[in-house]
Parts: sequence; C-alpha cells; structure tokens
Amino acid sequence: MDQVLKRLSFFSSLDSESLNKLSEIIVEREYKKGSSIFIEGEEAEAVYVVRNGKVKIYKTGSDGKEHIIHIMSDGDVFAESCIFEACPYPASAEAVEDTVLYVLENNKLEKLLEEHPKIAVELVKIMARRLRMVAMQIENLSLKDANQKTATLIVNLFKIGGVEVINGAKIKLDVSRTEMANMVGLTRETLTRTLFKFKNEGIIDIDGKELIIVDSYKLLQLV
Repeated sequence: MDQVLKRLSFFSSLDSESLNKLSEIIVEREYKKGSSIFIEGEEAEAVYVVRNGKVKIYKTGSDGKEHIIHIMSDGDVFAESCIFEACPYPASAEAVEDTVLYVLENNKLEKLLEEHPKIAVELVKIMARRLRMVAMQIENLSLKDANQKTATLIVNLFKIGGVEVINGAKIKLDVSRTEMANMVGLTRETLTRTLFKFKNEGIIDIDGKELIIVDSYKLLQLV
C-alpha cells in the first residue's frame, strides 16, 4: 500500500511514518462509469483520492442544468473542504469512467491530522490550489470569449490527462461535448462550432474521440 500511495501526488512528499498511518485508515472502493459517489447536500463523511480513473465534480442549477467544476484524475483529492467542520457536500461527484478511489473517513482523518502535521500541511496546500483554480474558473466564465474559453478547456484537458501541450500531442476525450461545454460555461452548440473553427484554422484536429494538437503556439496564444 505504501508504495502505491507514494506514486500519487498527494502522498508523494510524505515520510514512511505518515504513509503507514494513512494506509491504516484508507478504504479502497471501485466505481463503475456513471456511478454516483455522492450528491450535493448529503452529509460529508469522507475525503477521496483518485487511485486511477476520472471523476467529475459538478453542481446542478435550479433549471436542472449540470455545471462541471472539475474533472479529477489519478492522484487528485476531492471533498476535502468539510474535514474541519460538519457540512454537506457542496457539489456532486460521479465516475466518468471505471474508477478506483481511496476513501478516508473524516472522523479518522481529523484525528490523524492532529497527530501528524505533515499530512495536514499537504492538505492545506491542496485547498490553496483549489482556491486558485476556482478563481481561474470565475475569470474564464466572466471575462473570456468563446475562443478563449474553448482554448483554455483544451489546455486543461491535456493537463488533466498528464499530456504536454505540444504539436502532435493527443488525448482521448472521456467526457461528452455537453460536459465539456459545462466546464467553461458555453452551450454545446457554441463549443462544437468553436472546436470545428479551431480545426479549420489548423489549431487542432478531431478524430472520433481523439483530440490532437496541430499548432500549440496558436492554441496557447488564445488562453
């Protein structure tokens, strides 16, 4: 277990003692594609770490429309915001593909954090990064046009997939066009038009479910 944990970003800087203590409280769970992990408003009971797979974090508006906040992949931590006080989950989580999660129950994790400050420091760093991510999303939604939003989305999808944004790089699109559009506050139709505009301009190529970068310079200029 310790060696598996060490390969995930959240655990990579922890010493052997911290890893041993964490492994004692971790429960491994498998979720099939499309399975709900938790629903917004439910009482928060645990923190989750993606061992492998992808999870979408989303909110549902009063109109029933889904707004994707983030796509979590290997090593990412989520639902950490309710560790220090009892509160409901602020968003919902669903497996985008077959996924394995490490689950850390809040009551056990809180006790462990008191005894091992190094783990608490790593968690605080994650929460700080999450705040920066939310600030960037607000900027994307309020200040950028469709071209900029779509370019930012493409770059972020490559980052999530752990693929460098260079000419010839490719990723498999595991999320639908609607889900992609919801990530940056566009309609599905606008996103689709913009993707094909980028394709016609020689910035990207789309082959089935594969997205390929043709001109990374032009793409990054739009972000």
